[in-house]
Amino acid sequence: MNFETTLAAAGFIPRAVIADGKWRRCATLDKPKKRNGAYVLHPDGRGYFRNWATDSDVSAWADGSADRAPVIDPVVLDRRRAEERRARQMAMQGARARWADSAPLRGLHPYLERKGLSAIGCNTLRVYRGQLVVPVYWGNTLTSIQTISEDGVKRFWPGAPVKGGALVLERPRAAVTAICEGLATGLAVYQSLRHATVIVAFDAGNLIHVVDRIRPTGSVVICADNDHATELKRGTNPGREKAANAAELIGAGVAWPEDIEGTDWADALAEWGIVAHKRIERQVLAKARYVAPTG
Repeated sequence: MNFETTLAAAGFIPRAVIADGKWRRCATLDKPKKRNGAYVLHPDGRGYFRNWATDSDVSAWADGSADRAPVIDPVVLDRRRAEERRARQMAMQGARARWADSAPLRGLHPYLERKGLSAIGCNTLRVYRGQLVVPVYWGNTLTSIQTISEDGVKRFWPGAPVKGGALVLERPRAAVTAICEGLATGLAVYQSLRHATVIVAFDAGNLIHVVDRIRPTGSVVICADNDHATELKRGTNPGREKAANAAELIGAGVAWPEDIEGTDWADALAEWGIVAHKRIERQVLAKARYVAPTG
């Protein structure tokens, strides 16, 4: 099978397969509305792919029919890259325009209320026509936004970059830095740990990119999702595995909720009742590890 056929057999839905040695995200059959798939095809015929939602390892492919794959004209390749840069810039401009048109969040959004969360930590959020609008920052630069409907449907601004982007819920003189996947999880941790700064990475695959970019020091813990249902079905736990990879990069600790029907710390907050905040604080802090500054 050629590389494109191999991707299709593995459940990938790429828009196009380009042999330029660049990793590209794409939809998958199990998550057709997201871009959990990623692939790269090198001009010499080496290909790699991974489904970030289900696979813990990268799969490899090699072109056995020729020593080299067809070489792309450098001029064509440069033109494509320039077009991609322009598209990203336009997408970021669109995201920033929507952010500017959004109103500050007043009160509690129905999505957050349904999660059992309070307004603590929500001062950075906005609303647009009933949707919660969450900023995605690279440093101090807004690169994208995520919208969340009342019933929890989440979407990023099309084409705007999210990789490495995060939302930081700051606390002055924080004693610990906690890093997690989604907004609700981040707010649950922020509202439970009274002396923590919380970094929201938005999805499991982005944890390692956020950790690599920010490189937090001091007491640090990755607050992982516990995908136990996926583990029973497929033998892998993507939330815990990706959190462990991110933690290993800097030597941080990893904490995940156990004995719950849901998967994340927001679910734990809802399920554990009146003792939830103290229980979350105790379990997360117990797993924090000291990360020394480098350089």
